[in-house]
Amino acid sequence: MSGKASVGKCLHTDSAFLDSFAVLAHYRTVKEIIPVIWKAPSSPWLKVNTDGSVIDGHAACGGLFRDSRGSFLGAFVCNIGVASVFHSEVLAFILAMEHAAQHGWRNVWLESDSTSAILIFSNPFLVPLLPRSRWHNARSLGIQIIASHIFREGNCCADRLANMGHDI
Repeated sequence: MSGKASVGKCLHTDSAFLDSFAVLAHYRTVKEIIPVIWKAPSSPWLKVNTDGSVIDGHAACGGLFRDSRGSFLGAFVCNIGVASVFHSEVLAFILAMEHAAQHGWRNVWLESDSTSAILIFSNPFLVPLLPRSRWHNARSLGIQIIASHIFREGNCCADRLANMGHDI
């Protein structure tokens, strides 16, 4: 991918390897480095990071709650069974809202690495048919929701929880 005919780019560390094949390198230029870190919400908001996972067609999801100091408040995991990644991401949102309502938490900032799943907050018709009534029930629990995207690297705790859901 780094020869003259390629549009790919290579790293400077690849030059010795490419030289051995007499291939000219096309070096990458870094436009901007974006630090990916989890940021605590401002009080009175709680942040819940959620994630969905599918392994061999079987889905699971998980999420964890933290307060404005970053203190761990709770977590959940769920083995869903046969489902899509999108379905598991949506179910993670539903479970997060239900969990928050059970604990009396009314201001929840939901953070996910799935930009397509976050769209259901602005367009509920995107919610898959099976969890649609549960979605509407969760939305009527009186919880204020902020939904935002976080890069996958900043969502690693929720990713681990979602993978743990496959084991239950």
